[in-house]
Amino acid sequence: MVTAVARPFTRVHVLILIAASATLGSLLWAAWTVADALVWAPPVRRRLPSTRVLKVDDPGGEASPAQLTLTRNAATVRPGVLGLEWEDDHGNTHLAQVGPVLGQTRRTVTRSLHWQDAPLAANQAVRPSTEGLGTPASRGLTYQDVVVPAEHGLMPAWLIQGDAEAPLGGRDWVIVTHGYHGLRRDALRILPTFARLGLTSLTITFRNAHGAPRTRQGVYRLSAEEWLDLEAAVRYARAHGAERLLLMGFSMGGAITLSFLRYSALASRISGVILDSPPLEWRSLIRHYARRYHLLPLAGLVEWLTAVKSGQDFDAIDHHSVMEHFTTPMLLFHGSEDQTVPVAHVERLAQARPDIVEYHRVEGAEHVGPWNIDPAAYEEIVTRFVERILGSGSVTTPESTRHPTAED
Repeated sequence: MVTAVARPFTRVHVLILIAASATLGSLLWAAWTVADALVWAPPVRRRLPSTRVLKVDDPGGEASPAQLTLTRNAATVRPGVLGLEWEDDHGNTHLAQVGPVLGQTRRTVTRSLHWQDAPLAANQAVRPSTEGLGTPASRGLTYQDVVVPAEHGLMPAWLIQGDAEAPLGGRDWVIVTHGYHGLRRDALRILPTFARLGLTSLTITFRNAHGAPRTRQGVYRLSAEEWLDLEAAVRYARAHGAERLLLMGFSMGGAITLSFLRYSALASRISGVILDSPPLEWRSLIRHYARRYHLLPLAGLVEWLTAVKSGQDFDAIDHHSVMEHFTTPMLLFHGSEDQTVPVAHVERLAQARPDIVEYHRVEGAEHVGPWNIDPAAYEEIVTRFVERILGSGSVTTPESTRHPTAED
């Protein structure tokens, strides 16, 4: 009988175990970091790259608009319309809007100048943004800073009273909710359209968002609880005279809007909703992010850690699973180049519910960027939807469209 002799535990074995432990530890750290980033709600600090106006070319006349040559960076090469903000020598803040990229070199980007509220000169430092800059006053809108009483405290909001002489006479309201790591100023792109229609607009925030009261955990629940703050805003609007109500949500604000429609006793009070780049189901989005960052084997672990860290209920925010239950008319925008919420993720809703969803796929648009590709077209679509829902009081079968790029 041959007795097996145990091999000694060599230095090689020790090194293998150390390497395996280090690899496992790195994977766990990566999964923990992703889960933490998904739900942690820190103050929003948008870092804007250093940008200067390098050249101003103004031939004069409406036929030949001025052009700006800017520093080339990640912000100035983004598609569509771009906002610029800067301070003059007296510390006053000014704004300008530039159009899509006309030309670029390795170091510069040239865009047409749409408008400016003060002259821009070469060598002026500016801050570029595709979302929004300033307050409603920067768009010529009179507004009030108000607070909405909610479960965790007073939620700051902007209130723009509708013009009594406008088509809708200020009696109908729209409540606008920003997105994940968003700010109220992200709504500035569309607030002038609502004002022209005569809608009273209330641009809100929600628990744990920038400037809002925080919960004990200080985490996002990805719309599982934030809808309660939207419900508080609906109560506020009704208490202040709102007759009919529309809701609009950007990114996670869209998910919050859908959660409100699922869970709120006030959902039947809503005449229609506008959704821009909404996430509709988070498990598939976690897999998308894991694939995008080459961490696909960790997707399940990230989901589990997210639930551990925040108590997240992924079933409660799976709006794909209840698409057949929605009855409220919807206007849906989504960009073909959205890397945050893939377009196919959203098109499931449009394809499943063409009876209530008017869908506009915007070619070339990034996340919450459909307006930037063609502001006039976006605003016209919103106007037609509002007039269809509130103007006639009836609902007709919506028409979905694809918006071509300039190259089409």
